[in-house]
Amino acid sequence: MIEHDYSTIDRRLRRGLLFVITVSFALTPIAAPDFWWQLSRGRVAFSELAPPGPLLTAGTNVAEADWLSGLPFYLTLQIAGFSGLMLMKFLAAGLLAYSLMRHFETRLNWGAFAIVSLAFVTANSAWQPTPRLLDCWFLLLTWLFTERWAYDPNSKKMVAVFLTLLAWANLAPLSLLGIIVVACVPWLLGIRNDHVLLPKQSALLVLSALIAIMITPRGWFTPYDSFMQLFPGLFYDHGLLALTVWKPTFLNGATIELLGLGILTVGMMIYLVVASRGWIESIACILFLIPAWTNQDCLAPCVIGIALLACQCLAAHPISFDRLKFTRYVSPLLGRSLLAIGILVLSLKSVSGTLSGQSQRLGWGITPELDITLLAQSIGPVNYEGTAHGMDIASTGMLTWIKADRKIRPVRTLRQALLQGRLYEELSLNAEISNGWEFQHPRADNSWGGWWIRLKNRNCQLLLVPNGDAQTIRALVNSRWQPMSVDAAVIPYGWSGELLSSPKIVALLTVKDFLNRKQWTYSLPNPSGTPECSDWWGILTGSPNLHPALLQARTFRAMELYTAALRVLQPLLQHYSSPAARREFHLCQKELAYREKLEIGHLHPSLLRSHASDHSASASDFDLDDAGPFIKELVAPRPVPDSLIRAIEYYIRGDWEAALNILSTNDSESLYAKAQIQLESGDPEGAKETFRKLIQLYPDDQLAKTSQNMLDSLQ
Repeated sequence: MIEHDYSTIDRRLRRGLLFVITVSFALTPIAAPDFWWQLSRGRVAFSELAPPGPLLTAGTNVAEADWLSGLPFYLTLQIAGFSGLMLMKFLAAGLLAYSLMRHFETRLNWGAFAIVSLAFVTANSAWQPTPRLLDCWFLLLTWLFTERWAYDPNSKKMVAVFLTLLAWANLAPLSLLGIIVVACVPWLLGIRNDHVLLPKQSALLVLSALIAIMITPRGWFTPYDSFMQLFPGLFYDHGLLALTVWKPTFLNGATIELLGLGILTVGMMIYLVVASRGWIESIACILFLIPAWTNQDCLAPCVIGIALLACQCLAAHPISFDRLKFTRYVSPLLGRSLLAIGILVLSLKSVSGTLSGQSQRLGWGITPELDITLLAQSIGPVNYEGTAHGMDIASTGMLTWIKADRKIRPVRTLRQALLQGRLYEELSLNAEISNGWEFQHPRADNSWGGWWIRLKNRNCQLLLVPNGDAQTIRALVNSRWQPMSVDAAVIPYGWSGELLSSPKIVALLTVKDFLNRKQWTYSLPNPSGTPECSDWWGILTGSPNLHPALLQARTFRAMELYTAALRVLQPLLQHYSSPAARREFHLCQKELAYREKLEIGHLHPSLLRSHASDHSASASDFDLDDAGPFIKELVAPRPVPDSLIRAIEYYIRGDWEAALNILSTNDSESLYAKAQIQLESGDPEGAKETFRKLIQLYPDDQLAKTSQNMLDSLQ
């Protein structure tokens, strides 16, 4: 039997499959929450030639070590715009994967491809224009330069390691990983030639590396800051960290990152038990695995380190799989075909945004959740002075980018709070705002909480809440903080009665009334995306990106604009029904049912709300604590016309035209349901006529009062 030579075909196939993986996981819109914050830092570092932290925030006096981390991205934006940033992140991710595979490909062949591909997929959150991408690159470069030094220790090669770590410490926060690389790599089996590496040489390299990472504005505190960001669990309560990006990786559930990290971990453990011939591999593996599992924020560079270690171990001491005799059952051609099909299926899931842990679809530009246009229109012209509070880093970054004059600044970011020991202070303030704890109250630790005094002490002029943060938006409905926009990516809140914010707040009242009571209909997002974000998957398939619409419906519901929320949800339920859309519909119906009970003063709401709420609840398995109180009462069943039942079924599915056609009877429940569906369909005039008809025919019915209230609001 003739054995075919697959070496050339395999090399081309590996490169082709790696390119497919790179496209599917890296050619996605910019979606990093700290994107605008990093651009703001880069702008300040470029213009002021000073650490940006103390200049951008009002409560930070300490310079950060990685003061240049936003500069490469800011310069790219200025030179080539968002297309340049997209090209930069795609090329940086692809070249990193290709360089890693090529370094070990001649020795490991398909083993190198498997490890690199798995690591690339697991670290997909790093393929954004943020410092985490730089961390991954610097870890790879430090490994390669340290490996070169170990082959032939001399001062020139030591300088390369020194300069790499110097750049790493000033451009990215996790430079301490470089010390792990420098300390461990020279002693790995298979790294050195025949010469004996003296401990003094290795100690000198480690010492020079420590000196390199301390040449920053932070000085000798740089290793401490990096250590705190790698192992925050040693400094803060785990329950507190679970609310941040420093939570353990496994808390996100069954994502592609968790699956990939699990496979890499099990594979390394098996190798270390079965084939390892030294202890240094085990130490290096543990030093990478612990932060990877316990700190989601540093997962990506740690995974790159694990991949490099795994490839080096297999290259030094390969594991033979001949005993398994795969070729007896699977031919080489079939095996390669199955591998290609599996990767194509995974890539298809990724580019469609349906892969757990990878929600971005194939596209180009900046995701709508980071679109700064509407927020800039709301707060850009207003001359605020003081501080602002952002509920997340995306809100804070947008503020600092829009307000380049820095007359209004955030107090501090969560990362700054982490390094300053004030993480609890910031997170507790967020929790109090989200839970509506306005006035002073005692906390469980005997301290005093309440956001009113804390924000006033900060001279807070602006509150920035992400669009879709229903709990926070609902908590602010009856407070002095009122919105100045309803559809920006970040909703700005001003202090009602305050001179600068009041005109915007008052102007928005007519907009809210129009959205909730006047004639308009919601159109689904364009499948091709927006001017800022080209949705290539939508262009190919004709399916729009529905996530912004769901966020908008959630915001409308939280603002108690229920009619507006249901108008947004209707085309989603009819054409692209999903658990998230059905959940929002159920929450709207549940809250409306509760409001009807308060208005009617009766044990049960209208049949439309009660049946729509009950029949849509089975599709929702989510916690509904934010939906308002609900008491299950024992009431006598009411007779329900068959036409109303069938109409409600169509109503739940989003086919409101069919529901209206069925509602032909003139009983009070059917008339009320018809009027509400007419209003939610964008026909307020028809709804007014139906409400009047109900009041005339059934003046003493329990629904007459709420119908009159609705009629008054439509005038």
